[in-house]
Amino acid sequence: MDFLELTDRFEKNIKQNFEIELLELHYIPYSFGSGTKAYRINGRNIKIIFDGRDGLLETLISGHHEKYSSSNWTTTFNGTATDFVDKEIEKIKVKLKSV
Repeated sequence: MDFLELTDRFEKNIKQNFEIELLELHYIPYSFGSGTKAYRINGRNIKIIFDGRDGLLETLISGHHEKYSSSNWTTTFNGTATDFVDKEIEKIKVKLKSV
């Protein structure tokens, strides 16, 4: 699974319940398809960082109503893209609803 497919699945799943605002996008196809995307969803900033070389993904989430440029990030997931799609997206939705 590549970065674009991964973030497309994430966005489609999240859009069922929340509005998404894209804050940042860095996609580097010539570097194993690595990339970073950041969103504002339900008052929180969420960042997805994908290392295409190793196929690993990290997600970070900020506190409620923090400015993106000064966010205090908390790592919520480290693992493979497949595990993220299968398990972590639902956990993120629960965190967003609890705000």
